Amino acid sequence: MDDSIGCQIGHLLSMGFEGTTITPQVRSLIENHHVGTIALQAKNLKNAAQAIELILSLQKVAYDAGHSEPLLISLDQENGGVNSIFDPDFFRQFPSAMGLAACRASNTKLTQNVSCASAKELACLGINWLVGPVFDVHSDDEKPQPIGVRSFGEDPEYVAEQALESMLGYRAGGLLTCTKHFPGYGNLDFLGSPSDIPIVSGTFDQLLSTSLVPFQTAIDNHTDAMLVGACGMPDVKGAQVQYACLSHSVVTGLLRRRMGFDGVILSDCLEIEALYESVGVSQAAVMAINAGCDMIMLCQSHLNQIEAIKGIHTAVESGMISRDHIRAAANRVRQMKLRHLSWEKAWNPGGLAQLDALKPAHKALSKAAYEASITVVRDFGNCIPLPKEVDPDAVLLLLTPLVEPFRPDKQSEEAANHQPTGSSPGPVNIARHFNHRDKQSYLEGETTFHDLGVAIAKKWRGKVIHTSYTASGISPLHEKLVSEASAVILLTADGVRNVYQYGFTKYIASLCQSQHQLQPFSGARKSTPVGKPCVVVAVSSPYDFMKDKQVQTYICTYDLTKPPLDALVRVLFGKLKATGLPPTARPPRSRTTLHRQLWLVEKFQPERDGQALQDLFDQVRMAASNTFSDPEAQYPAYCFEAAFYLTSYEPLTKSQHFIVRNSSTQKIYGFCATHYIDLLARGCISAIVVSTEYRGRGIGYSLHQHALNYLQRLPGIEMVQFGSELPAIFAGIPNRLSAHQLGLRGWVKNRGWDVGNWTQHEFYAIRLFRNWKPSTLPEKVALNHEFKYDSMYAKDEEELGQHLLMGTSFGVGSSALGHPVVTSDLYRRAQVDTQGCKIVLARNARNGKIIGSVILYHSLSQINPFFPVDEKQTGGLAGIVVSGTSDAVSVVHGLVTKSAVILIEMGFLGAQIFVVGDSVFPPILTSIGFQRVSEFLSISKPSLG
Repeated sequence: MDDSIGCQIGHLLSMGFEGTTITPQVRSLIENHHVGTIALQAKNLKNAAQAIELILSLQKVAYDAGHSEPLLISLDQENGGVNSIFDPDFFRQFPSAMGLAACRASNTKLTQNVSCASAKELACLGINWLVGPVFDVHSDDEKPQPIGVRSFGEDPEYVAEQALESMLGYRAGGLLTCTKHFPGYGNLDFLGSPSDIPIVSGTFDQLLSTSLVPFQTAIDNHTDAMLVGACGMPDVKGAQVQYACLSHSVVTGLLRRRMGFDGVILSDCLEIEALYESVGVSQAAVMAINAGCDMIMLCQSHLNQIEAIKGIHTAVESGMISRDHIRAAANRVRQMKLRHLSWEKAWNPGGLAQLDALKPAHKALSKAAYEASITVVRDFGNCIPLPKEVDPDAVLLLLTPLVEPFRPDKQSEEAANHQPTGSSPGPVNIARHFNHRDKQSYLEGETTFHDLGVAIAKKWRGKVIHTSYTASGISPLHEKLVSEASAVILLTADGVRNVYQYGFTKYIASLCQSQHQLQPFSGARKSTPVGKPCVVVAVSSPYDFMKDKQVQTYICTYDLTKPPLDALVRVLFGKLKATGLPPTARPPRSRTTLHRQLWLVEKFQPERDGQALQDLFDQVRMAASNTFSDPEAQYPAYCFEAAFYLTSYEPLTKSQHFIVRNSSTQKIYGFCATHYIDLLARGCISAIVVSTEYRGRGIGYSLHQHALNYLQRLPGIEMVQFGSELPAIFAGIPNRLSAHQLGLRGWVKNRGWDVGNWTQHEFYAIRLFRNWKPSTLPEKVALNHEFKYDSMYAKDEEELGQHLLMGTSFGVGSSALGHPVVTSDLYRRAQVDTQGCKIVLARNARNGKIIGSVILYHSLSQINPFFPVDEKQTGGLAGIVVSGTSDAVSVVHGLVTKSAVILIEMGFLGAQIFVVGDSVFPPILTSIGFQRVSEFLSISKPSLG
């Protein structure tokens, strides 16, 4: 195999290694196998200085080996409890994703600011690619979910907003990002043991409206890369998805084609136990690349890495993976590198000096973020704040689980070296169980909360006793300590998965409620709680007792590092008001406090308002071009051409448009198009466009209400519709599921439309070139199914009319496009416009009768205003009708294929067709080579007129 292919395969490899310095294994990966990405982990990193030295050494190996671009140096760093590197001298601790989400009532930009700060610190080390942020939506059910506080929450729209803020923050801080964990790890099922492959339930369509919403937002905002997980998807129709990252249906079909992602796709680590045992590393590597992954990840064994590399080379040599496939994947990785990496940056990271300069601002940001995150979910017992004045003998009992700290800092190391005794005169008494052999030392994992006990003792005027609890359950010592305590603070750490914590907490809470409160307070409280005060604090997952109201006072910190525990103490003693919101709380919406203003709505007058309308469209289109996630960015350019709204569609379709304008300046602030078809008793609100400078002021509302009232007052109108297919200019709301577009759905819902009853409007297109040939020639299709192709002549008018009257329209569902009145009008226009249209027929080979027909047209034809084509060199297909045959699918397949061939002969470079609410037609189109380029949603309801 030549070196060029070897280098290209190297771009497809993300490899980890053992050790904190350059090893012969990692050197060989870079020099001999051209590996282009090194995945660093906690095992490789001791502190900031060592990390900088290691990364510079890795880049030097790559440079000396002749790599044209620097290595991608990736790291999984999510903050909270997931920190692959932590150096208290140079790095600041920041909240987890869910901790940041809890701050949403205090600071909407905190997520972006924290992510940017984290990125700057990592970039100072030479890290250039973050494997994150997490875009998973946490399930709202009671099943324990491993994703926990790593998710921004339960609401798909809010998760999309916050995760996007995080992604933009990391990007602003100088890192490439890799959105994870597609298709969503927030609602996993484990059918066997926890080591088995997890299952993601739901069809693609179901997931697209829930867990995939944030991922679509990431795609719409040009995320650099996407990590596809190794999860099973048993509900996907027509595919056995045992591992998502090895599935062509998931990686290429769903992510690449349906959701439109054109960046780098990274596989999950292929060394996970279940995949290793059932498939093997070499097979998995080949499957992942064939599925559409641009890069595979192998983090652990050097032998497994070499096995995978050999497997890929073998697959290329045998033709199982084409060289073009490797070249395309490598090119996507290289393009990502070239957008951000350079050797100058690689040799000059910010280093320790820059980290030191960032320290003051980042320390303040960390403190502000943690203080805003502390959440008092409920305080039925009126325990917060704890009293300032208590009797000197009042005992506050602190109960904590045995938990290893994620990254021990200097203070916890000092605590570990301290030798306490149960009767020591210090601020915290350590209660010991009688069966402990060594009463002079901490239990393993007990030092995690030592500093918390000290901080509480400094605030509590009485005595503080701190003891732990374990899976052994309740002991007589625990019961004795609770009975003697004036108040209890009990910590849980991921109690939904550590079941012993759940049972212990329930028992202690019940015990406190059953016991009379002692009288430790020198001053009476305004409200005395029933039973003994018991404060339960979840220091990891907030779901431990989120719905269990037997736990009357419940606080969440979202992680158990020192900063949130310091903030917790301030909340407990009234020095800080807790403003955090739990993940179950509906995110606050930014709404104007002003009364909705009603605007004067006028009829649109083409001569007076034509230019002003185009000015409005230009302003909106320009604004949308700067933010891809805006709904307007999803519409074709012709939607913003005033000429289409000045066109007459009569006698089939009539129109009346409305505007809100400044009559002094003639400027249009908002526009609404309506169309109605008398014969079908249907009226449509075809478009509502408001200047981006005047949104949120009631203009859209005024236009909508006026247009709806107008349509409902028209005689004979029985149905009204939001979105139009005749003409199909604004076909409805973009079905891209970004946060912006979900907001648009909410706007429509608030106007009184049933958003659970959408109709899909889809545009399919195919790129054509002179040497293009279909997989099955149209003549062969016709021969196999006993029909032939023909052109339309004047003598065929009567027979064509009967065919249209008795036939079935394809690709139109139950929409107005399937009505014989509509198809007859379209064919009448096509027959008149011989320069702009061509009618292709399919005839029964035996009796010569018409059994199928289709209209071909171009951008200057009479049909184009109804179904505009994107470009002048694109031809359109419309009005597919089949009659008198039991093999309609084959006839349609042949007609569409023949149409593509004819368009090539006529010099067109592409073909486009509009599909409404049809599930049979799209598979025919995709089998020919068409791809869905856009999808919109319309909705109907009975008229109240």
